[in-house]
Amino acid sequence: MATLVLNAYATAYPTIVSNRIRASIYLQSDPQAFITSQTKDAPHPQRTWSFPGLPRNNYGFIMEEIDNAGNPVTSLAKFDVVPGELDGDVLFRLDEQIKVGTTVGLVAGLNTFTFDGTGGKPDYRGWEIVPSELTNRGILVKGKDYSWDKNAGLFTLLTAGDVFEQDSWYNIHFGQISNPAGDSYPVVTDFEINFITTNTTLDATYFAKKLIVEPAGNYIQVVLPSILTVPQGRRLMVEVSGNHLACVKFDTTGSDTINYLNGEIYAMPGESFSIYRYMRSGVSEWRICDVDANFRFCGQIVSDDLIPGSVYNKQKLDGSIGSVFTHARLYNEVVLRLPLGQTVDYDVWNASIDNKMKYSKANSSNPANTGKFFFPDRRSFWERATGAANKAGDYIPPEVGPHDHGLPPVHNENGTGLHIASGANTAAEGPCSDRTQFSTGVENTVASYLINKYVLL
Repeated sequence: MATLVLNAYATAYPTIVSNRIRASIYLQSDPQAFITSQTKDAPHPQRTWSFPGLPRNNYGFIMEEIDNAGNPVTSLAKFDVVPGELDGDVLFRLDEQIKVGTTVGLVAGLNTFTFDGTGGKPDYRGWEIVPSELTNRGILVKGKDYSWDKNAGLFTLLTAGDVFEQDSWYNIHFGQISNPAGDSYPVVTDFEINFITTNTTLDATYFAKKLIVEPAGNYIQVVLPSILTVPQGRRLMVEVSGNHLACVKFDTTGSDTINYLNGEIYAMPGESFSIYRYMRSGVSEWRICDVDANFRFCGQIVSDDLIPGSVYNKQKLDGSIGSVFTHARLYNEVVLRLPLGQTVDYDVWNASIDNKMKYSKANSSNPANTGKFFFPDRRSFWERATGAANKAGDYIPPEVGPHDHGLPPVHNENGTGLHIASGANTAAEGPCSDRTQFSTGVENTVASYLINKYVLL
């Protein structure tokens, strides 16, 4: 992939003695979202603002005086940047697939579509294309089936009544472009790293970088920037670390949404993921990818030979007291979503074995227990699948089901066989000379082995 360097030469600004100056780059197709920026403290001599390694595209440049809060005070410069052509023989582009009703802006029932990159749409301007209808007739014939204006990016179906059908797939093949002039630079894959330990509100400059979150305490919140300030497809890589149990909640700004599972993200040490902006039919949403975390498995019961202290992001089902902060993901994603009857109040958790088999809510009337909840205590109990008359976490007391005992004959001293009558303790004649007595343990058990039971946090 070819890249470019954008250099802007600025005069001195001796009258700006306390405020900072910020230079920012944005795509012409998305002026609200800065793709990169630099900020310099006063004083402000002549300087060069250099932005190397930018993907080749049409950009806008803006330089502003900003106050301590980052708010613009004065616009100092603003211009567009259109890169020159590249040296070399040809440019090529891999085939792309688009789907009616899924690709941004490609709406069923219409017969035209503009591939100009606006609002998150694909940008095919400047390319000759060969479209194929994958779910119907195959390769389309230019001038008969369709017309293509490569300068405007306008694609039109020509046959009367021909429209884009919902869920139809198209393959777009791109012709090669000759490159008579220009420069190219190697792509550098290194990334900048930000490190935070406390509550933090992010801005768009964190994206296209790595974020290491290492909570100083047992719970912090990280607020994502307004989604409209982040370019579509620009991801933020997140890694949560630390040597103690903690939880990090990622909050959105305003009405922004996270389209992943329950719409909330709680992460714990040892976990990582990426988050990026996607526009669905003109509406932006956060999406999650590259997940190495317990997001989908939180609350699942697992077995492990390792003991507590040797496992990560697992809690033994031993009646421990949890915290709605340290264990925020489990409490919010699991405990608060359990059906009626599968949790009990904190203050009655100890009242019975049945209660102790369940999670408690964090609703103690004692202020000293604010924010605390109980994990189930299921040690030394057998598991059994739920039935129509019970639910997960219910306690089943021990009992012996209906059964018969075969009674051997009792012999008297003369060898005459006698049977004990129902309910009798001894035979009618003489002492019992060959009856065997035995004792049992306190449980009904089967051949088994012991294992540690945990819940994934």
